[in-house]
Amino acid sequence: MQQKKQIRQSLELISSIPTLPVVIEKLTRLLQNPQTSAEEIGKAITTDQALASKVLKLVNSAFYGFPGKISTITHAIVILGFSTVKNVVLTASIFDAFRKKGTGIEGFDLEHFWLHSIACGAAAQSIAKITGSNQKEECFIAGLVHDIGKIILCQHLPEEFHEAYVFAKENSILFFQSENALFDVTHQEIGGFLAERWNLPKDLQNAVKFHHAPSPTRDYYMMTAIVHCADILIRALNYGNGGDMKIPVMSDNVWKNLGMDSIPLSQLFEAINDEIEKASIFLQIT
Repeated sequence: MQQKKQIRQSLELISSIPTLPVVIEKLTRLLQNPQTSAEEIGKAITTDQALASKVLKLVNSAFYGFPGKISTITHAIVILGFSTVKNVVLTASIFDAFRKKGTGIEGFDLEHFWLHSIACGAAAQSIAKITGSNQKEECFIAGLVHDIGKIILCQHLPEEFHEAYVFAKENSILFFQSENALFDVTHQEIGGFLAERWNLPKDLQNAVKFHHAPSPTRDYYMMTAIVHCADILIRALNYGNGGDMKIPVMSDNVWKNLGMDSIPLSQLFEAINDEIEKASIFLQIT
């Protein structure tokens, strides 16, 4: 408990932990007003030209699959909708905040970590589609950021990260189990702290905080369940590396509540692989 408190205090004192661009806060405020126009949203995004160019690159990628070129943010908003464009902006901002800084941890490959994260996002989106969820784009974001606490630990508390990384490898256990054994604090809680600091929606916060142990009694369960399932399937398919080589045990309640027994695995894996192939554009936006 004491170490958990110390780690949280250490994180609160680190001024270099990334914040999200002002445009995200402005977008959130604008989107709360039903009278807000696509033009107003477009103007807010284009106040950050670098971010705007990344958004256009993403919306013109195979991930969204439009045949004609989208040349303005306003056009993107009209076609994709406010919520999707907000999620694209959020994705671009997260990558910009973290991908430029290395880890310095021997054996931990940051590109493999991001491949795991993107693949998890793509898998979460695929599961959301197949199970009939109306939060497909949000599930992509949740999958993308589910392990964000590991990057915070790695880049800002590297000694603790290295200790957990080595302990997990030597004992052939999950990174999550290693953190619990050594610190009694995990990347779930650290990621949750960042998600709160960023003022992300509560369902995204919960998906980060509880993806290893979803509980039907908790609020926003379905998104957390989808991310839990996506993470395990992506590990089984061997996309990237999240810091260990283990595959967690699938929660029985998740498998049952998502209705996964009625979905042919070949169909699910084909959908996931297609989505990952399209989502590879996210590795090229920085």
